[in-house]
Amino acid sequence: MPARSATRLAPAVPGTVEGESERPAWFWLLLWCLFVLGVQPWSSRVAAPQGTTGSTNSIAKGLLLGAVFLVALAATKPGFRTRVNPASWLYVMYVLFACATAFLLAEPMGPLTRLARFLIGLLLIFLLWRPLVQVPERLVRAHLWAHLLLAATVVLSLAYAPSEAWRPLRTLGAGYRLQGVIIPMLPPRVGEVGAILLGLALIGLVCRKIATLPAVTLIGLGGVLIAASRTRTSAAALAFGLVVALIITRKTWTGRILSFAVPGLIGLAFLTIGSLHTWLLRGQGTQQITSLSGRTTSWQAVLDEKVSLQTAIIGHGLGNKRVLLRRGEGDIDVMAIDNSWLGLYWETGLLAVTIVGVAVIIAWVSVLRAPTPYIRACGALLLGYVTAASLNESGLSDLSSMTVHLLVAAAICDADRLRQRTNERTNETADQKRDIRRRRGWPGRSAAADRPPSRAQWFRLGSPSRGTWLSPRHQNPRLDVLGAPRFSGMGAGGVRVAVSWGWSSSWSLSPGRSPFVAIRARSGTCRRTRSGPGCR
Repeated sequence: MPARSATRLAPAVPGTVEGESERPAWFWLLLWCLFVLGVQPWSSRVAAPQGTTGSTNSIAKGLLLGAVFLVALAATKPGFRTRVNPASWLYVMYVLFACATAFLLAEPMGPLTRLARFLIGLLLIFLLWRPLVQVPERLVRAHLWAHLLLAATVVLSLAYAPSEAWRPLRTLGAGYRLQGVIIPMLPPRVGEVGAILLGLALIGLVCRKIATLPAVTLIGLGGVLIAASRTRTSAAALAFGLVVALIITRKTWTGRILSFAVPGLIGLAFLTIGSLHTWLLRGQGTQQITSLSGRTTSWQAVLDEKVSLQTAIIGHGLGNKRVLLRRGEGDIDVMAIDNSWLGLYWETGLLAVTIVGVAVIIAWVSVLRAPTPYIRACGALLLGYVTAASLNESGLSDLSSMTVHLLVAAAICDADRLRQRTNERTNETADQKRDIRRRRGWPGRSAAADRPPSRAQWFRLGSPSRGTWLSPRHQNPRLDVLGAPRFSGMGAGGVRVAVSWGWSSSWSLSPGRSPFVAIRARSGTCRRTRSGPGCR
C-alpha cells in the first residue's frame, strides 16, 4: 500500500501571527525622519512674518507626506495589526469634527486640505505601530535621529549661505538669530529642534541608553542651536519638560520635593549671570518683554472679537492663524495669534478646544502610568515641552511638530504599559503551567526540588560511579561517591554517598546484586535498602 502523505497545514493568514519585519530597521527609521521633516513648517525668510507661523512650499510638503505614506503602506503586510491609544483616538475625532464643520464655511477647500494632510499623518503613525511604536525605545531613537537630521541641515546652512542663515531681529530686539536655509526654518523651529535633541540625549545619557561621547555631542549641539536661535520659548519649555521628567521619575517624596529647587536655580542663574541675562533680554525693552514680543496684542484682539454662536462653535476655518488688528478708521496690521489654545478657538471653535484639551490630559495620564522610567521621562519631556510651548506658539490645531511630539509621547507610554501587561500575562501563564506540573508530578524545576525528600518517598539510585539520581519529581540532584569500592558484585563493602538537596547529609548504602537500589528516605538517613528496582 502506498504510504499515506503527511498532513500539511495551510499558511497562516498574514497579520494573525507574530513575525519579524522583513524590512530592515534603517528603512523605518528613514521613513520616520522624512515624516518629521514633512511636518515642519517650511517657512522662508521673505514670505513669513516675524512670528512662529507662516508656511510656504505647501505643495512640496504635501507631496513628501503622501509619498512617505504610500511607501509605508506598500511596505506593510496585508492584514497588519495596529493599536490606537486614547489620545490618538481623540485627535481622530477632532479631525472628523473639523471635516464636518468645514462644509459650513464659505471656503471649505483650504481647511479640508489641511485636515486630509492631518488624517494622513495619523494613519501613518498607525501603520508604523509594529515596526516602530510597539517597541517604545525604537520610536524614541527614531525621533532623536530625525531631529539630529534637522539639526544637521541647520548647521550646513551656515556653510551653504551664512548671510541668509543669520536673521536680524529688527523691530523686536537687537542682534541676529540662527535660522534654516537648506530646509527653510524660522528661529523658533531651530530652537525647538535643539531643545528636543538636547532633552532626549540628556535623558538617554542619564538612563544609560546612549553612550557618553555621542550623548555629550548631541547635548552640545542642541544647546548651541537654542543659544544661536535665541528662542526663549524653547528654552523655557525644555526646562519645564526636564523638571517634570525629573519629578515623576523620583521614587521618594523627598526627591520629588527637592526637584522643585531645580527651576529656582535655573531662574537664579538667568538673573545673576550677565551673559544669560543679556541672552534672555535679547535687546528688548520692558514693554516688549511684558507684551511677549507683541503676542498679547493679538491675544486680546481674539478675546475681544464679537462672533456669532455658530462661529464660536465651528471657528473661522482651519489655517486661519492670523487676526486683523483695527485701530481707528483703518486696518493697521495682521498678526499671528501664536497661542495654540486661542488658535484652536479661532480656527475650529470651542468644541475643538475641548477635544484637544481632553487629549492632552489623557496623554499626561498615559505618561504618569508608564512603568519604565526611561520611557516615562521621555514622554514627560515631550509632553511637557508641548504643554509649555502651546502657551506661546501655534501648532495643536493641525499636523505640526508640536502635534507629533504629543502623539509620540502618548504612543510610547501606551506601548510601554501594553508591554508590561503582556509580560505579566506571560509570567502568569508560566506560573500556571508550573503549578499544573507540580500537581501532576511531572519532572521540572520547582520549589520542591530545593527541599529534602519526604519520608514516604521512594527513589531509584542509578550507578554511583556516574553520579546520577533518577526521580519522578526531582530532576537530577547532584550525587557524589566518596571514596568507596565499586558498587557492584557480592561481598563489596558499603558505599558512602553524599546527596545535595540544599542540605548536607551522608547516607550509608549496602551493595546489592543489581546496579540499581531503591531507598526510602527517613529524616535524612537510609533506614532500609534492598536490591532490585521498585522494591519497597
